[in-house]
Amino acid sequence: MIPEPVLRYIRRLGSESVQPGSGIRERVYIEFQDRILYGRDYFDNVHQEVLGSLNLPDDVLAKIYSGNALKLVPLS
Repeated sequence: MIPEPVLRYIRRLGSESVQPGSGIRERVYIEFQDRILYGRDYFDNVHQEVLGSLNLPDDVLAKIYSGNALKLVPLS
């Protein structure tokens, strides 16, 4: 189980704690693309907007949005 402070940091890394345009967020998402799951438990789209603003390759976005989750819980 991941400790709550680590989860909080991971959530903030994507949306608000890293200076936009620094390239850090893009590098983190690309480097850890096989470990990131997209999900939300509230009604805004802030994380989806962040992902859309990063200009990540389509294959990276596909893994984050659904591919990694399907490895954990296959639908077939």
